Amino acid sequence: MPGLVPVEDLHTPPVAPNSSTLNWTAGKTVPNLVQASLGNHGIVDFFNRSGNNTDLVIDIFGVYDRH
Repeated sequence: MPGLVPVEDLHTPPVAPNSSTLNWTAGKTVPNLVQASLGNHGIVDFFNRSGNNTDLVIDIFGVYDRH
């Protein structure tokens, strides 16, 4: 089954965005690079909207200094 993963900074309560950051088809490994804001709480939400279980590997490797 195809799927998509939106990535969004934290809202209270969390609200999945209407756009996707990653799309895939069943049985495929799909790499992607995303630049996402951490928001005021320093948290990023990942939403699996495929309707099935999926595995995500998240690697945070950079940061922007606010100054």
